[in-house]
Amino acid sequence: MNGKGCYSLILRILEPSTVRIGALGYVRFDEGFYVYVGSALGSKAQSLENRLRRHLSNSKRVKWHIDFLLSSKNVSIERVIVCKTVSRVECLVAKEIAKTGLYNPQLRGFGSSDCKLGCLSHIICLGDSITIEEAAMKVLNAYTRLSLKAEILTSEQAVEKFSTTWSEDLRGER
Repeated sequence: MNGKGCYSLILRILEPSTVRIGALGYVRFDEGFYVYVGSALGSKAQSLENRLRRHLSNSKRVKWHIDFLLSSKNVSIERVIVCKTVSRVECLVAKEIAKTGLYNPQLRGFGSSDCKLGCLSHIICLGDSITIEEAAMKVLNAYTRLSLKAEILTSEQAVEKFSTTWSEDLRGER
């Protein structure tokens, strides 16, 4: 069975960068941690495993806003937070994380062009004055506050985990 769910990529911007983000144009990213929230509720190519494999890959066609950012040499994926669910919770998670993030009007519309709940963005700046562990706990706590079960993986653990498909049943998952 291919998994479905919501995920968050904790990114580190190594130095201030201006990156062309598709139709959004050029966007300035300050140094620090950011979290991108996405979902994968399809099957096969649109499964959670395949979506995360794609994000973690260095060789892909640039298509989504996050692809443009990940193609920058100044960006690395530091942690992946994964939540298996068949429900559409991406916007709820993004809004919950945004409560503890820093407001950046330049990020308006990033990853949220199809948003139905009026999210400002699906990428949130967490700042540069926290550690990766603190950033990961902020994100994990947002899932917990929404009664969602999620796990934190390093990018290496995520690559290893998603080399095979999950066999766990999603029945009863939110």
